[in-house]
Amino acid sequence: MSGSVTRLFKPVKSGDPKSKSSGRAGRVVPLKYQMFGLGLNVASRIRNQWAAEVASNFWFTVFKSQRKPWVEVFWQSADQRVEVQVGDHTIPVYLWGQGPLVLTMHGWSGSGTQYRQFIPTLVEAGYQVAAFDAPGHGLNPGKQSHLLEFTDSLLSIQQQIGTVDTVLAHSLGAMAAVLATHRGLNPQQMVLLGPHLDVEEMFRSYRRLLNFNEKLSNQFYENIGLRMSDLLDGDNPWKSLKPEKLLNGRDYRGLLVFDREDEEISQSLFAAIQQHWQGCETLETEGLGHQRILKDEAVVKTVLSFLQRA
Repeated sequence: MSGSVTRLFKPVKSGDPKSKSSGRAGRVVPLKYQMFGLGLNVASRIRNQWAAEVASNFWFTVFKSQRKPWVEVFWQSADQRVEVQVGDHTIPVYLWGQGPLVLTMHGWSGSGTQYRQFIPTLVEAGYQVAAFDAPGHGLNPGKQSHLLEFTDSLLSIQQQIGTVDTVLAHSLGAMAAVLATHRGLNPQQMVLLGPHLDVEEMFRSYRRLLNFNEKLSNQFYENIGLRMSDLLDGDNPWKSLKPEKLLNGRDYRGLLVFDREDEEISQSLFAAIQQHWQGCETLETEGLGHQRILKDEAVVKTVLSFLQRA
């Protein structure tokens, strides 16, 4: 059973579509993705294996926004910069403050800069905060990455920088963080924000986003399964990357933060996480969606309060 539940509902304007508590906001599919999916559907009629391989490569592709001047200014504000070796990659990890280490993990195609609202509050409260871009993300070179590079980044930081008191992880980064606890990451507590802990649901969302036909979807599913199984040393990703497997036997303190109008992750997945994460506390918001949950002042304060009760 889960622990306490706090509900934080943000005010919305009358008539705003987001004021409808449908459980999941509609997701607008950009035209370029619609056209990409249509093109692969057509190609699959002739070369289905090729089309599925293109889709698989797209699955591992990182989408970077245009570099903005404020990003480098933000990183330069850190007290320390440490070069950390992650497999074949060297990534910079930035540290602010002194005290118990709070390690942040962003989601897919995200960046450590997304925790910029958390950092001053945590530092002022006496924590040291580490933020970074995963391989292939943010200012790091490359255009592709995968879940295990996220996980290895966390393990490398623990090994090369020091004991991790708390992990703050968002979206796919939450899956990487929980998986890392099976591989040696040892935080005292974990805060998961809008966590995506089910690769099967991730696949279904991806397939719907690109509107793949059944023939292409089946081959794509097989290809992704094989590639991810290789990364997981032979484990079946469709069975192992699920809440009941990832959270089984985890004994760290936990706070689950999710929004009732998350446009990327289903409410049923959040319910499953609550069911299988024994004793976790829950912060339920409304009106913030999947991304704004990282920027909200009340969320930041609630997370801090959770950490200080340890």
